[in-house]
Amino acid sequence: MVLSLLCGAWVSTLAQPAVAKPPVAARPAVAAAVVVELTQHKVTKNEKGEEQLVDAASVKPGDVIEYRATYTNKSTKAVTGLVGNLPIPEGLEYLPRSAKPGASLVKAAADDGVFAAEPLVRALPGGKTEPLPYSQYRALRWTLGQLPAGGVTAVSARAKVEVVVPKAPLAQGAVQVVPGAAPSASKP
Repeated sequence: MVLSLLCGAWVSTLAQPAVAKPPVAARPAVAAAVVVELTQHKVTKNEKGEEQLVDAASVKPGDVIEYRATYTNKSTKAVTGLVGNLPIPEGLEYLPRSAKPGASLVKAAADDGVFAAEPLVRALPGGKTEPLPYSQYRALRWTLGQLPAGGVTAVSARAKVEVVVPKAPLAQGAVQVVPGAAPSASKP
């Protein structure tokens, strides 16, 4: 499955051109300079036991999914301050240290949206901490830095499918409740 995004719900970029900035009214949209393509594949093994990536149109609990975001600078100028974000949806468990590139470039966050190096920890009573379960990781963020004109870079991470929950269509006149938002009636 391939999704092409400029800046979207799955992956976003925070990028600035590597030149002096003109006044806001005269500045072109930076997001158009970097095109993001998100792919997701199921990780399987062939008859020789070698990993291969196959179409992830359907998944079941226990399947491992690899998400890859490829950033392409379509402009004629370098882009600096490139940051990639990859949400980890409910029902998926992030696989520890599967983020690439890893090490100092990637940070993780739970529902609180606070990014830190993995493993994430949570505070316990008495000032103690414990590792946060990987099933509670909800996003990854890479600080990618500069992407030269015409340059391409990619990030990826893997997650295991815990639960597959199909979305049921809303009946006409039904009310959809989104956490943190006011309820709204669905439109026919």
